[in-house]
Amino acid sequence: MPVRSREPQKAGRPPQRAPVARPMGFVAAAVCFGACAALACVLAPAPACASLLLAPAVGAADSGTAGTRIADPPTPSAALFENPAGLTAFDTFTQGGGLGLGYGRGRIKASMPAGFNDTTTMWPLIPDFGLSIPYRDRWRFAAGTYGSTGSRFDFGPDPATGVPSFFSETIVMGVPLGVAYRLTDQVSVGAEVQPMFGQLRTHFPGGGLEFRYKINGPGVQGMVGTTVRPNDQWALGLGVRTPGMIWMTGSMPVPGAGRQDVHSDLEMPTQVFLGATWRGLPRLALSGAVRFTNSNTLGHSKSEYDLTPQANSGFVPYARDEWKFGLGAEYAIREQTLLRLGASWASHIVGSKGVSPLVFDDDDAKIGVGVGQHFGHWALDLTAGYTLPAERHISPNTALILPGAYSMQGAVFMLGLSTRR
Repeated sequence: MPVRSREPQKAGRPPQRAPVARPMGFVAAAVCFGACAALACVLAPAPACASLLLAPAVGAADSGTAGTRIADPPTPSAALFENPAGLTAFDTFTQGGGLGLGYGRGRIKASMPAGFNDTTTMWPLIPDFGLSIPYRDRWRFAAGTYGSTGSRFDFGPDPATGVPSFFSETIVMGVPLGVAYRLTDQVSVGAEVQPMFGQLRTHFPGGGLEFRYKINGPGVQGMVGTTVRPNDQWALGLGVRTPGMIWMTGSMPVPGAGRQDVHSDLEMPTQVFLGATWRGLPRLALSGAVRFTNSNTLGHSKSEYDLTPQANSGFVPYARDEWKFGLGAEYAIREQTLLRLGASWASHIVGSKGVSPLVFDDDDAKIGVGVGQHFGHWALDLTAGYTLPAERHISPNTALILPGAYSMQGAVFMLGLSTRR
């Protein structure tokens, strides 16, 4: 749900002076932010359906238009995810968050060994939170939390076919701290630094050894952005997420040798968000966006083992870059009621040689519908989304472990609540 007026600021109109938040408001916001950050770290895993290895959007309102509002993000958490310059749209103290319930189903139907046919099902919770604090007329300060990526795969074992168990779960949480400045009534800029936390849990056989371990650690990434409003109808947005790094360490038992150190320096990819919003008709906003992710860095990142270096492998083997395209629409059915529609497509990022029961994806086509309702200073958002079923066939000549058909599908229901003063 947007937490600002739906009417774009008129060219040449002086910005409204933002009220100063009361001290108790800061205390309440800090407590809420801390609680949501802790909750997000606990509930981070997201359904690993197609390119949800990379988060497509953040929150109910942003997901309702398929993450296409790069020029004018609908919530503070969406601005921190896509374009921090969009924070200048919130002229008053604004805070809000949400919770999503996802469903993901992955299936492997192997051709070798014949007869292996297994599925994994997930019901994850997906939280987000963000707040934007105005300072004087032109400055905005913000903080938020969300999962930038998350996946879980859990297959086998199947004694009838001789296939052992495979399990992997990846969590990457971000806690962005942002600032934005309105240069003119037409141009805004923003920047943020994002402390992160990453964790990998996995279990798989290799070389006669059972690899079972958990590694985790801190990381950091940055982002800059700009929004340009050349006239009353158009808004153009650009967000660029810088390369980042997460340093994860841990250990695992090795029979006869005690324990060995395990570590992975995970190179977080560069992302470029580009979008436009058009408001040429009363009550209607149309938006479109494209995103490029330099996700091949996930293949350059290695999981390294101190005593068994022959098992070193890419974090996402043979990863490739992602392209995501989306279209969205928002229509004011009534003064306080908004209808949202969105559709997007994203290319897969796991190369054919890297597909395995530990990590796989498909090209990702999503559709979503949402509704937003204002209640005075409060706004409620509801969104339902569906990932169309997709399937990849991996031949024996290219398969890393199991050749055959790998398929994905999923759905999500999201609720968001925000308030402005």
